[in-house]
Amino acid sequence: MALPLVWLADVLRAAGLTVVETDGWRDRTATSGPQPAPVGVLEHHTATPASYENPAPSVRLCIDGRPDLAGPLCHAVIAFDGVVHMIAAGRANHAGKAKASGPNPEGDGNTLYVGFEWDYQGVNQGPSPEQYRAALKATTAVLNHLGRPMDAARGHKETSVTGKIDPGHVDMDRFRAELGKKDQEDVMTPEQDAILRRLENELLGPRGPEGEIQGWQTEVGPRTIVAMLVDLVNEVVAKQQPAGPAPGPGPNADAIKAAFQALSADQAAPLLAELVRIQQARQITPEQYAQRPQS
Repeated sequence: MALPLVWLADVLRAAGLTVVETDGWRDRTATSGPQPAPVGVLEHHTATPASYENPAPSVRLCIDGRPDLAGPLCHAVIAFDGVVHMIAAGRANHAGKAKASGPNPEGDGNTLYVGFEWDYQGVNQGPSPEQYRAALKATTAVLNHLGRPMDAARGHKETSVTGKIDPGHVDMDRFRAELGKKDQEDVMTPEQDAILRRLENELLGPRGPEGEIQGWQTEVGPRTIVAMLVDLVNEVVAKQQPAGPAPGPGPNADAIKAAFQALSADQAAPLLAELVRIQQARQITPEQYAQRPQS
């Protein structure tokens, strides 16, 4: 007989998520109690550091369990890059005893909730933007499938009777408020999303181990495209400055134009947007203009 959550992968995939089905997930279940009859979705973090280079380090742990708790430990892992990895279609040991929270009753949390583990550390590291958006999509899709309201999504910290803190760095009231809403990414085509990701990578360089901006490696250290252009402008200005205290002419516009034209289209577009933003920030407001010193 099929386990009760065998529909989960299809529902998540229909919501536009990238889904990885681990071997045997449709037949995987814990034996610690009855099978799930979910009325809500419970959000967790794995407490394992994750990165874009290693976005789902806890999948095996969630399948096998820990020395103190048998697996499976959730129904799906939401990776740091937003990919969802299926873990179990039956009971999962993710919630323990649950107190009443929102519209959901108290009881056996492993029966009451579909459990999503977000793969990130949770104390010194929060979820990535891709992970957060994937969790919104996944939770919305499951609650709609169950016919439950959006406030049936709870954090483990809201149902735990033992003081759990997960998911860390997530405001659950804000998370619930965002469920079911359409944002720009929801209506993007895969091609548009790929273009944006490529532009981000060209402008900011590869992300660091915790998702931080670190720029491209150069002979003078990590530099973003914007920083490299600033270096170029400064070099041009320095060459145009005559010796002595007298101010020199402005930067060589032709040299800056030539440097900009040498960039690829993918590099030039976000750089141009950044330069426009900088120029806009330099404009004084009417109030500032009125308060300027009078000559």
